[in-house]
Amino acid sequence: MRRTLGSVLFACLGLVLSAQVNYTLTYKDSTASMLKISIELSTPLTAPVSFVMPRSIPGGYTNYIYDNFIEQLYAISNKGEKYLMIKDENDAPRWNCTDTGRQIARIEYEINLNKMERKVLPGDASLSRPGFAGILNYSVFGWIDGMEKQPVQCTIQTFESWPIFNSIHPTTSMEKGTMKFNTENYYTLADGQTFIGPRFRVKEFKGLVPLFVASYSQSEDEYLDDYGLQETMSMGILKEYFGELPFQHYSLMLRKAIPLEPVSAPALAMEHLQSSTFFGDTSDIRKTSMSKQDVIKSMPTYLHHMAHSLIPLRCYGDTYRPYVMEIPPIINNIWFNEGFMWFLPYDTLKLERMKTNFYNSTYNTSPIIKKMSLQQLSQAASTMYGTDFRLGRAVYSRGAMMAKEMNDYLKDKTGGKKSMKDIFRFLYNWSKENKRPFTIEEFPVLINKACGIDLSEIYKKWQLPIE
Repeated sequence: MRRTLGSVLFACLGLVLSAQVNYTLTYKDSTASMLKISIELSTPLTAPVSFVMPRSIPGGYTNYIYDNFIEQLYAISNKGEKYLMIKDENDAPRWNCTDTGRQIARIEYEINLNKMERKVLPGDASLSRPGFAGILNYSVFGWIDGMEKQPVQCTIQTFESWPIFNSIHPTTSMEKGTMKFNTENYYTLADGQTFIGPRFRVKEFKGLVPLFVASYSQSEDEYLDDYGLQETMSMGILKEYFGELPFQHYSLMLRKAIPLEPVSAPALAMEHLQSSTFFGDTSDIRKTSMSKQDVIKSMPTYLHHMAHSLIPLRCYGDTYRPYVMEIPPIINNIWFNEGFMWFLPYDTLKLERMKTNFYNSTYNTSPIIKKMSLQQLSQAASTMYGTDFRLGRAVYSRGAMMAKEMNDYLKDKTGGKKSMKDIFRFLYNWSKENKRPFTIEEFPVLINKACGIDLSEIYKKWQLPIE
């Protein structure tokens, strides 16, 4: 039978739509700080069916326990019948509906934001305050096992007059009450962040690509223009360093909230493919414009996290992956992910205090940490980077010191014609062309190939414990 091109395309479109997964996030109970999540399938699945929450996120080197905050989890048939989902007996972050033969149309559950904020570090938690909810998508959205690569339509529902901002499709013309958007798959959805409510602001700045600064400050509004300046300057630095920007827009998400519980651990920022999120209390809000000197002085962390959109989110190796996972990996080269991307702000902003910090965190840290090889240190930091920040500081500082020594060597050998910039570009372009992570064994070969200069001795030196 002959089929026209139009009929073939229509049939293909039908297959795509039939495979779509529909996520709905509802936030209409700000007093109880509860979110309701629904994951609906276009075509019901036959039980057994499993639901999974992530315990690993890109750039978050710890064991996340978002599954602990799920309540009222049910599998529901297309007739509205509810079936109990049972948590894995080993306390894995998955629930199973094992009632074989049942037709499951959707899964529904609730997330207790208040409980989450009290039990995890500030930089890992979604939160709610009067007039505001700040959602880290990966902390509230799980996936139906086997459906994580299917196209997603997401609907955000809240009070009718409340605006909604999402970093996946950012705009200053925010929809109120309901927002719908599509993503390539669950992983893209999980990478985003969502602000809801009348108590946050969004300002757009003109950069190499559109920049959006979304800000919630619980005590008083922040002055945003210097954030915009630092982010647009970061775009220019990265474009010059790598030759391109990998995103078509970028969002800076700022959360300054009074903690519900006393916190001693640092509120580390988090990077995403086209955004970054910064957390903190209200003690250091920006009330007025800064001097040019202070703009540069406070800029490294913003440049560093934007740089992560290239390395390691698009150029990475070993067991690191730029998407959420069920089981946290043990990573042998966090020093590359973090240290090389801390070297970049040092190299471009020329702040000597950064070199001093690298040195002190390498040589003046705990003796037990100094006795670790670089690989051992990275493995330990894989699950304790921020919970014991001695490990985090040590692993990124050794990586930055390695990059600096390589940079000095390259410049000396080539009369300033080659530098770490050439290595970064080479690795980034290699990843684009090969579309895979490099192995830990390939890495020293690739950096030697980048400039045609042997860096093996420097690389080997920094793999050893610190004398």
